[in-house]
This record gives sequence, structure tokens and C-alpha cells, in this order.
Amino acid sequence: MPDLTLRPFVVTGTARSGTAYLGALLDGLGLRCGHEDVFGPRTRGFPGWLGRDGDSSWLAAPFLDDLGDALVLHQTRHPLKVVRSLVGVRFFADRSRAFLDGDDLYTRAKWAVRERLMAAGHVSPSDHGPRPHKVYRRFLDTYEPGLWDLPTEPERALAYWVRWTRRIRDHAGSPSYRCHHLEDLDADLVSALLAEVGLPVAPGHVALAMSKLPTDLNTKRVARTLEWSDLPAGPLTQEAETLAASLGYDVRDPSRAPRPVSS
Repeated sequence: MPDLTLRPFVVTGTARSGTAYLGALLDGLGLRCGHEDVFGPRTRGFPGWLGRDGDSSWLAAPFLDDLGDALVLHQTRHPLKVVRSLVGVRFFADRSRAFLDGDDLYTRAKWAVRERLMAAGHVSPSDHGPRPHKVYRRFLDTYEPGLWDLPTEPERALAYWVRWTRRIRDHAGSPSYRCHHLEDLDADLVSALLAEVGLPVAPGHVALAMSKLPTDLNTKRVARTLEWSDLPAGPLTQEAETLAASLGYDVRDPSRAPRPVSS
């Protein structure tokens, strides 16, 4: 895109907030944007854009102060949906050393196969490297310690949603910050985001790209029976309710469309 001046950007939010989907969509529309390519679980400082126009990664949140005037596109999702998804994949489960070591070996073996496929040209190149669960856990222990001290998985997931969302929302006063709901993501919204980056794409073109991309990209197991009323009453839940309301969400009805929220 030699005639375009693109503004660097990052799409971020909590884990399970649709960053993989939006990253794939933006990449398909012509931007050099991956998912956790610049900001991965081993990141401990902003490494530069590494030849990319931007990145879509929940792991970018600790480094937003280091991005200069890059756009921060904060993608939010209803907190109960996030908690259900994190509980469903057992992200905050207590894991034994045997499990973590086994997961590490399995992930490394899977990556070795991927490397052979990349070398043969069968899959797209990637420098992600193996990413077992323990490296994500170590990342959170570094930047949001104490989550595993809470007694249950839903409480850990909810505390994570609150703390991580506040961490990103603290940048709401910056002229580089934009906030949108995953639930509102449509062709018009994506076209507007692209325009801010500096890539004009008509909504019709975006709609065509969206029709080609599975909406269940990166879908995982979900604890569907978990309701807001199942979360223990107390300061954490009250804090989550206040934060969710400020973002336009009705915590007890995840099917209700969120209200508009200012950036």
C-alpha cells in the first residue's frame, strides 16, 4: 500500500473478547495484522511493530503507555460471556505440575509439526513458537498477580475481567483511545475503524470479507449454565456490575444489546 500512510494500531481487550476474529478480519482486508504476533505471552516490553501495521491481542494491555500515538482499539464483550468462556476452557483452573509439564511437551511437539508444514509451504509462516498454558499463566502472574489466590474459577475469571478492563479503560482520556462492543461489530463499524487507521474500505467490501470469515473463529468450550446470580455477592461482583454498566452492559441479561459508550 505505497500511497497510504497507515497509523499503527492495537486491538485489545480481555481474553475471550474476539480479538482473534477481528485480527483475522483486518488481515484479510489488507492490513498486516495478526493475532498475538507483536504482543504474545512471552512479551515483557513493547518490541516495536515487527514489520506489521498493527496487532490484535489481549496481551497488549500492559504496554499501552509505550505505543506513542498508535490507535488503541478497545474491544469489549459482556462480562458474563467472558467469564463463561474462561471457565469453559478452564483457563483459571488449578493445574498440577504434571498437567503443565504434559501440556508443555504436547505444545512443543505440535509446534514442531507446524514448523515442518511451514517449511514445506503448506501453512502460513508464523514465529509464534510453542505457547503452552504455563506461559500465559506466567504472563498474568507478572502483570496481574493474585488472581489464582481467589477461591473459585468464576471469581478468578471475574476479577480478571474487572482488572484487565480497568487497565485498558484507564486510557479512555487519550486521544488515541477508541472503545467498541464486540456485540456491535458490523461492516459499518469495521469500515470506520479502518478509516481511522488510514485504510479506506467501503462497508460493502467489509461485509463481503465478513461473510467469508467464520463467526465461530477461535470458539472454545463455554460454561453455558453459569449465570450472574451464581457469582458470590460481595465487593468484586459489585465492582464488576458498576464497570459493566459504565460500558453499557446489563450484567443479568447478556442477550440484551449494549448501550452506546463514549470512548
